[in-house]
Amino acid sequence: MGSNDIPPPHVSPSYHTICTILLGSGGLLWTTTYVLMIRQSLRDRTYSMPILPLAMNFAWEIIFSLYVSETVQEKTVFATWMILDIGLVYTMIEYGENEWRHAPIVGWNIGKIFFAGTLWWCWALWAFCSWWLDPDSPVNPKHGKIHVGIIGLDTTELGYWTALVAQVVLSVSLLAQILVRSHSRGTSYVIWASRFFGSLFGLVVYYHYCYYAWPEAHGYVRSTSINTGWKMASSDDDEDLKRAIVMSLEDSQPAGTTPSSSANTGTDSANEDEDLRRAIALSLQESEITNRKESDQPSTVDCASSQGRYAFPLPHLNDYQSHNSLGSIPVTSASIKPSSGLLGLDRKAMEAERLARLGKRKRSPSPKRPSKMAIKPERENELSRDNTNIHSLIQYSRGSIKRTWAFQHPRTDDIKIEELLQPSTLNIAVLSAFDFDVDWMFSKLNPLDVKQIWIMNAKGEDTQKKLRAEAKEQGIPPTLKIHFPPMDKPIQRMHSKLMLLFHSSHLRIAVPTANLTKFDWGETNKDPRTGESWQGAVFENSVFIIDLPRRKDEKVGNREELSLFGKDLLRYLEAQKLSKNVVEGVLKFDFSETHHVAFIHSIGGEQVSSARTGLLCLSSALRELNLDHVQILELDYAASSLGSLKVPFLKRLYAAASGESGSKSLTKVPHNFLDRMRIYFPTRDTVVKSTGGEDCGGVIILNRSSYAASGFPKQCMRDYRSTRPGVLSHNKILLARGVKEDQMPFAWVYIGSANLSESAWGKQKTAQSASHANWECGVLVPVAEEVLKKLDLAEGEVPPMSVFKGTLEVPFQHPGEMYRGKQPWFFN
Repeated sequence: MGSNDIPPPHVSPSYHTICTILLGSGGLLWTTTYVLMIRQSLRDRTYSMPILPLAMNFAWEIIFSLYVSETVQEKTVFATWMILDIGLVYTMIEYGENEWRHAPIVGWNIGKIFFAGTLWWCWALWAFCSWWLDPDSPVNPKHGKIHVGIIGLDTTELGYWTALVAQVVLSVSLLAQILVRSHSRGTSYVIWASRFFGSLFGLVVYYHYCYYAWPEAHGYVRSTSINTGWKMASSDDDEDLKRAIVMSLEDSQPAGTTPSSSANTGTDSANEDEDLRRAIALSLQESEITNRKESDQPSTVDCASSQGRYAFPLPHLNDYQSHNSLGSIPVTSASIKPSSGLLGLDRKAMEAERLARLGKRKRSPSPKRPSKMAIKPERENELSRDNTNIHSLIQYSRGSIKRTWAFQHPRTDDIKIEELLQPSTLNIAVLSAFDFDVDWMFSKLNPLDVKQIWIMNAKGEDTQKKLRAEAKEQGIPPTLKIHFPPMDKPIQRMHSKLMLLFHSSHLRIAVPTANLTKFDWGETNKDPRTGESWQGAVFENSVFIIDLPRRKDEKVGNREELSLFGKDLLRYLEAQKLSKNVVEGVLKFDFSETHHVAFIHSIGGEQVSSARTGLLCLSSALRELNLDHVQILELDYAASSLGSLKVPFLKRLYAAASGESGSKSLTKVPHNFLDRMRIYFPTRDTVVKSTGGEDCGGVIILNRSSYAASGFPKQCMRDYRSTRPGVLSHNKILLARGVKEDQMPFAWVYIGSANLSESAWGKQKTAQSASHANWECGVLVPVAEEVLKKLDLAEGEVPPMSVFKGTLEVPFQHPGEMYRGKQPWFFN
């Protein structure tokens, strides 16, 4: 078993050779054990292997040779054992009656009992193996594991558990047999040694080597050992530990001090004591519950359980991957698995982290209380420090576009997720994404420390109810709330990415192209042995960030006084039915530095043609920012997903990007406008040769039928190649450059969640209505006038791509290589 496996690159090339040697050694010793048992049984005129384990072994060899094994060498070994089992069965039937004189009915029918037991074990093992290897719903699938040509089916772990049970049954039965018989005929030290070393090499050493060489696919070996040791070591100490903690808490409060008197001291110690007690109480309650499997055990196929190009969901397991980002499956009714829990929330782990932080503060010596004379200067110093901290926290008062950080690539104008979130001062986070890597997000923001609202994608009221119920069952704290925007027809998905990060000093608004998964933010899996990542980033994204200071009057502002950016942001939040507290919370911050940018949204559903959303939101914003009246326009659109592109839609997009709207807008689009549009999307060669390889292509979407359709704008296609070698893109960026009618140059950037499709920007149904299948949002950022004035351009000349320097770091090579016969990456 495991002969057809394809280990990831970090596994030693000698992996299969060493596995074959270990299994071969174990198999040879077990074959020797069978032969010795038969010989000893004939000598002592008895049988060596008890009825139950012999029936189980015989059935195991039948099922694994005929149903599970694939290679000739495996089938040969199992067939050899079956033949030798016949000898063991013969000695049992021939001499069994002599050993069952105390129960003659068993002795008289020992052959029938064995035959019935073998049939039952065959049925049980076949049912178990069929359940484990079900192609549609396999147990613990893993990348690199292959069975009957299907990636993910793991016969190695199947063999581990079934063989382990068989070994335990055999060991217990052999001991019981000696006790019942009161003699040791049928066995010998040589048989014992042969079986011991056979099991040692073929089971213990083999599987532990598999874990050592390929830990993410064999974590069950380590967890079995750890759980066994923990159960043996922990139960006797619980009561003593609890008593010690209680005594410690009693000692921590000075004699004669009451809670009320402590509160009057004006320090934080009483609150910290109470938090510490609550945390310990929760931890003690959790300790009485059976420990869940280690969260880092990579027993299922997910982004946290594998490495590199084997670190992505199995294609045949993810029917949703056409709308999915790496890391986890979108929330649909098909993806909810109550057994594993919606969010995988480890309440105990979060309480432990909180306890550690509180304990650390508790151990720190408390400073002496200052005298009354010292209070005033101390307060002045504190205010000075606070002003300094506020100034350092507000980093992007006018807004900035950053690339996401990418592991093993030089840092440029990029940002890490931790740098974006500023978790040490974060109070409330409203997070919107199409896809959440839950465990990874909890490692970045603990919901027990930071209040959070997750705006998630879930189609259908039943799915949403089931999801909420499961979240409740998982014990999600009230500090984390799940929100679903309206998803009525024709809305298909909540695809927008938006962060509202509330700090005491400021509100950070972030609009990324990335989902909330580790791969989208440039991280990769860590080697369980070292805790370090080893493979470079496989994906990159971009993010717009702006920091808004809190209003000086600390009151809720008047929405009528907001900038264009603020008004459209609020309209979008209200359309998504977010609570009044969120909207009013946003209004407590100063939008005065946002007049130069625009918030662009697509509100899901049927919209009248005059509704300011989708392409109309884009064109209206351009007019508000004085970026209309265009004479020449060049567009460069980088997308990770392309819909069924047709010329009429691209014409409407071009008109909107010119600031035009209305029935006459299309007449102003030049007939050769496709020559002025470039669509950046990777070819198959680019994806295959990337760091992660073609297994990373699940979020880069273009259907073959769409590309083959007549009218698809193939002349616009350019190969998307990142300026970071080997990194694929999940960006959605529209770059516009041109000349206005007054001969003044201009340039602007759209960055957000909208891919190049009618689902994202809106489909014109009639002259009076448009349909938006997606919730989307983004930001439009013009290139500053002072940058444009420095350009040395001839009259009517379009600014070069270098004009964006200082506004954003263009992440792809431009103008981009034309396909010239190459095929784009198709999502199958």
